[in-house]
Amino acid sequence: MTPMLSAVLCTWNRAELLDGALEALVAQQDAPPHEILVVDNASPDRTREIVAEFAGRHPHVHYVLEPRQGLAYARNTAVARTSGAIVAFTDDDVRVAPDWMARIADAFERWPDTACVGGPVVPRWLEPVPAWLTRDQWAPLGIQDYGPEPFRVDTSRPICMIGANLAVRRQALDAIGGFNSALQRVGDGGGSTEDQELHLRLWAAGLHGMYDPSVNATALIMPERLRKAHHRAWHFGHGRHVARMRIPEFEASRIGPILGVPAHLVRQAAADAWGWVRSKATGDTARAFARELHLWFIAGFIRERV
Repeated sequence: MTPMLSAVLCTWNRAELLDGALEALVAQQDAPPHEILVVDNASPDRTREIVAEFAGRHPHVHYVLEPRQGLAYARNTAVARTSGAIVAFTDDDVRVAPDWMARIADAFERWPDTACVGGPVVPRWLEPVPAWLTRDQWAPLGIQDYGPEPFRVDTSRPICMIGANLAVRRQALDAIGGFNSALQRVGDGGGSTEDQELHLRLWAAGLHGMYDPSVNATALIMPERLRKAHHRAWHFGHGRHVARMRIPEFEASRIGPILGVPAHLVRQAAADAWGWVRSKATGDTARAFARELHLWFIAGFIRERV
């Protein structure tokens, strides 16, 4: 039977997390006909053996090797190997809900004209949350929560629904060409740039998505993601990739660019630097770090352009 849904899990060197992610995928309740593809991005650990163990017990689990490093390469390889009309993406550090596939299928049935569906990715903290890590700093953690009500996602509300919990019609992926490998990030846990750019091309093609809070998943927040170094690297990398994307709305500036950098970013850098000084002086460490992360983003953008 041809699967209606293809679940895709891309992984690299995280065998210790893979078991839990696959257990959640093979234990789906009331799921439509489906297949599960695990794309190994050339892991040096036991990834292949773990997938083989699951495949031996669950014939709809398949192993795919993608030797080129990068999440976009892995996702595009997966799409090429799947056969479902809907391709649902998740991650090795994510545990999808027991009714995840059923909820995805229901969402596409309720909104037959939507190109994609995304939902909450809530955190499971593995160690105490530091005081500087406010909800505003969740992006580098791969989590999202846009509230309890479903809504349409397009140019009028252009949120980024991250690939940890994102299902896309194959027809839409074929129409826009999949994920952009020129923007992929390796080494800082960042995948949101590819997700954002994919959304922008969907909207440019006249398509839209739906945010559905019933399609939910949980992300394990590994201790290394609670370190300031991770957040600095993520924002610097995000700045570089936004610079590569050349988003017209972001690039627009009343007085034009300065050495290829939008003038509003230069003004923002000055404001953030002054805000960082003031926050430090008043002992507001959370606000000071938020200002610092803005500066890291701008530094990455300038680094890419200059």
